[in-house]
Amino acid sequence: MARLDFVRSLAALVLFAAELSTAASAQSLQRVTVTALTLSADTLTPHVEAPFHLVITAHVRERVSEFDNLDLPILAELELLGDEHGVVAAAGGTTYREVITVVAHHSGSITVAPVTFDAIDARDGKAKRYFSNSLTLHVAGLLPLAPSYHGSNALLPALLVAAALLAFVVLRRRRVPPSAPVITLARPVPVVAADPRAMLREALGVLRAQRNRVGAMRARSTVRRMVGASDAETLNDVLRRPAASTPDLRDLLRALERAGFTHDADLSAAIAAAIAQLERMT
Repeated sequence: MARLDFVRSLAALVLFAAELSTAASAQSLQRVTVTALTLSADTLTPHVEAPFHLVITAHVRERVSEFDNLDLPILAELELLGDEHGVVAAAGGTTYREVITVVAHHSGSITVAPVTFDAIDARDGKAKRYFSNSLTLHVAGLLPLAPSYHGSNALLPALLVAAALLAFVVLRRRRVPPSAPVITLARPVPVVAADPRAMLREALGVLRAQRNRVGAMRARSTVRRMVGASDAETLNDVLRRPAASTPDLRDLLRALERAGFTHDADLSAAIAAAIAQLERMT
């Protein structure tokens, strides 16, 4: 009997702690009325190595300056090349639009998971998670270098003229005695490297402004660009790059990886750790 009472008390304590955690999480959510959350692309049949765009659109009835707790899917099979986003407020509410430039490195079907948005529904006061649609992309092979003209008679005269001109040039060169080659030494163009400290400040500014998973992924992309790595590489591959050899930079890469992919309960602590590391380095 005593053991049963102990089990009941323990279960009640766990339930109470879960309710406290849920309540604390809900307090940080925006109170809005979500009317739209969509994920689209400018093409569902992209080609390998040809950049295309994913478009995220969200709309709420209220006027807000930003969309907190809007999380992008993990683009494991696509390389992120960059993104642009903006918030537009109007009489009917506020619209968020983000355009992400990506590229596929292999052909076949790729499924992009839904975008999620956590908020308190202004209609009933309950915390909810909204999901967009998912996308299935059918990636084709490399784009052809030039359009095909097989079976077209219109190209034959042009080919004959080109062949005649080529034969004339070859015969003329045979009659002219060879001359000494002319070598032009061009002045080397200096390569201007990106300022690592400026890129670190950029990542810090992004993470301070957006303390959510979206900001973490943007800061991660900036720091990876700084060491010459892409978003699609594994952390171990990035850490093997010569530009990522300093202990501070390696710690920062690990902190941003944690902030980008950790579970929701650890997200705030992970972002705080990444900000602290960026502040030490800038």
